[in-house]
Amino acid sequence: MRGALTFIAVLSVLVVIHEYGHYLMARLAGIRVDKFSIGFGPVLFGRKFGDTEFAFSLLPFGGYVKLAGESPEEAKGKPDEFQSKSSLQKLAVVVAGPLMNALLAFVLFTSVFLIGEPVLTTRIGKVLENTPASMAGLKEGDVIRAVDGQLVSDWEELLERIRATEGRLSLTVVRGDEPMRIAITPKSQEAKDALGKGRRVPFIGVAPSAEIAHIPHDPLTAARMGAERLWTMTSMIFASIGMMITGSMPFKESVTGPIGIYYMTQQAAEMGWAYLLYFTGSLSVSLFVLNLLPVPVLDGGHVLFILIEKIKGGPLREAVKERMTQVGMGLILILMMFVIFQDIRRFAVLDNLRSGVESGLAHLKGRQP
Repeated sequence: MRGALTFIAVLSVLVVIHEYGHYLMARLAGIRVDKFSIGFGPVLFGRKFGDTEFAFSLLPFGGYVKLAGESPEEAKGKPDEFQSKSSLQKLAVVVAGPLMNALLAFVLFTSVFLIGEPVLTTRIGKVLENTPASMAGLKEGDVIRAVDGQLVSDWEELLERIRATEGRLSLTVVRGDEPMRIAITPKSQEAKDALGKGRRVPFIGVAPSAEIAHIPHDPLTAARMGAERLWTMTSMIFASIGMMITGSMPFKESVTGPIGIYYMTQQAAEMGWAYLLYFTGSLSVSLFVLNLLPVPVLDGGHVLFILIEKIKGGPLREAVKERMTQVGMGLILILMMFVIFQDIRRFAVLDNLRSGVESGLAHLKGRQP
């Protein structure tokens, strides 16, 4: 139950921030907002403030902002309607939602780096057999402090130092309370980067322990790191989409649907607040990028329509828009069904459900007189 509530809370925050971006920019552009709904379907409760009805609806997975005169059929030519505004104002309203997701991600990443970034320490959890590390005498529990005299503060930095070194290197190691230097010559092995591309990198044959350290940063450094993380993740997602389109990255292994997000949200929450904030920021980056794709139904599809109408010098026929929207909706539904099916297989949902039912029945049977 707690996991489900956390999942709904995370999605609600992402939706509220996204829709608030549309709402805020619409108000700044002088557009009347008729409704701001968190969720879809029948309204559970709501209240009107000014011209806008703020509502909570039955289905919590999403939300929307209803703008006055949003479609040509509804427009009456009033100055406070969406269709009465310039192309630039329309574009600003449409992209404001995704941009708010990007801003949220930046704030969450910065907060994590400010209060204490969780990182794996450089304590060795396991030394693999018949590797340079085992032959050099490294042992489980050793803490690596430096590589070739350069201090390392976490496991990721340690890997970067080793992979950037050519030939023999010197490790500064603390065993118990005793510092020592160990010379080691890495071997080369095939490894994949974050985009799945293979390359040969140096390795010594050690695995990290589960020891975690929280490293806080000053506000300016945290903000810089937050911006860098936002840029890096955005670039990686765009690159991944391009690779999936060209077929160089397997599609079914590269996407996760609502079931997968639910499980990952639970795992992040169990690991602590810093992990949950970071994971929520990562989801917000994904929403930022995906909503900008030029697919009808998504914000990027509305951007596409506005640009076409600007170049054309007049509105698109509603029949054309409707047909394109239907195609876009069909593609999204097919994609969603495929992704959910992959999630069911990947996370063994049916097996877990069956085990839960069997366990519950056995428990009930055991309570019978």
